Amino acid sequence: MRLKAVFDKFFTDRQVIIRTRGELKYLPLSVRTQLMGFIVLLGFGGLFAYLLTAGALQYREMTNQQAKLMSLQLDYDAVASDFELAQTQIAATRAELDQQYARLEDILADREVVEKALQFAVKSTDGDNGGQSLEDRIRSLGESLHATNARRERLEMEVMQANKSLFQISRERDEAISEREKTVQRLASLRGLVNLYASTKDEIYEELEETREQYASLQQEFDSRVESEGRLNSEVSELRDRMNRMSTQNKELITRIHDRTNASVAALRDIIVLTGLDPDKLLGSDEVTGQGGPFVAALPPTQKLLETEQDFYAQAQKMETSLAHWEFLQTLLKQLPLARPVDVGYVTSSFGKRRDPITKRTAFHSGVDMAGPRNSKVLATAPGTVTFVGTNGAYGTMVTIDHGSGFQTRYGHLKKALVKKGAKIEYRTEIGVMGSTGRSTGRHVHYEIIYEGEHQNPMNFIKAGRYAFKATPKLEKASAD
Repeated sequence: MRLKAVFDKFFTDRQVIIRTRGELKYLPLSVRTQLMGFIVLLGFGGLFAYLLTAGALQYREMTNQQAKLMSLQLDYDAVASDFELAQTQIAATRAELDQQYARLEDILADREVVEKALQFAVKSTDGDNGGQSLEDRIRSLGESLHATNARRERLEMEVMQANKSLFQISRERDEAISEREKTVQRLASLRGLVNLYASTKDEIYEELEETREQYASLQQEFDSRVESEGRLNSEVSELRDRMNRMSTQNKELITRIHDRTNASVAALRDIIVLTGLDPDKLLGSDEVTGQGGPFVAALPPTQKLLETEQDFYAQAQKMETSLAHWEFLQTLLKQLPLARPVDVGYVTSSFGKRRDPITKRTAFHSGVDMAGPRNSKVLATAPGTVTFVGTNGAYGTMVTIDHGSGFQTRYGHLKKALVKKGAKIEYRTEIGVMGSTGRSTGRHVHYEIIYEGEHQNPMNFIKAGRYAFKATPKLEKASAD
């Protein structure tokens, strides 16, 4: 919950206000756009920090290697100076040894001379039983010999020490030479590493420069996308405004159509009432509104249509219902026999109870009788299908037309029929000639209207037809509007 609260606090819908030439433009930034921008910036920032840290570490390592290289160079120089000093000392020691060997050779030569003089003196002593001066000379020579031996021993000791020093110096020289070779090898290795680090450093700098260029390119692309999103959002806002205006205009138009359709429906219902029929009963079975379709789960609240769209759809559904009702009534009106069966004529006998013209008794008349001029044409009062043509007892020559929806009309006492059974006829089609066949006292047409097996008063339909034909221009005008 805390993480979500922090997220909602920092990532909310924002707008950037841009003022250009005195006009304010609002650039919305959605949460998704901000989150994508933050992730991109965070990724590039991490990449830049990683490359910077890696470069710093490599630079530090290279600096350390250079410091070690300088230290080894100094050690190498010190060892080289020590080596040169040791070579100088060795040369001096060799020169001193050469001098000592020369002195030793001189001493050895003197010793041989002394030994020869001593031997000669001894021989002389054996020949001359001694003179005092010869003994003194021998003693002096002995002492000199003893001193020479001592000096020789000292020189031999010095030579041994010099040899030892020379051996140590030679060993140190060998060690210095070995150390120098190792130092040279390490120096070569370090120079290779320095060159490698230098090339790696150049590559890192090149990669870093490429990364910066890519970052700049991506930043520019991101800015262009944000700008494009802003333009699209402004276009969407304009489209929404236009949709709202169109929705308002459509609602007003639908309202007008709905009202005019309802007025037309009311007029049509009045026409049906004038015929003496019950419009609710007449329309009951056909006005049942069907519903169905596959089941689709309801959308979550966040995905519901806008209220204006919902109102628009509700109004449209009402209009469609009214139009369907109006179309059904129009279709039914076309099927209703609302016209007179003759153009010229007059009613000689009405519908209902009357005095029978032949028996003179009270009887029920199931239609109306209309007389007219000789050979007057009898006309179909509505479109339909001819179901009977021929002689039918008291009706004489008769034509029966089925108009659908339970309506039938009969035309009796015809002189002759002009249609055949099964023919599809239109409104005001000539179906026969007025005559006096069957049970008749004179030339006329017996006209009946039957609805679902019950006889209806044709005069009510004719009166309704007069009102309908007067109202038809108004209905057509409302339909056109």
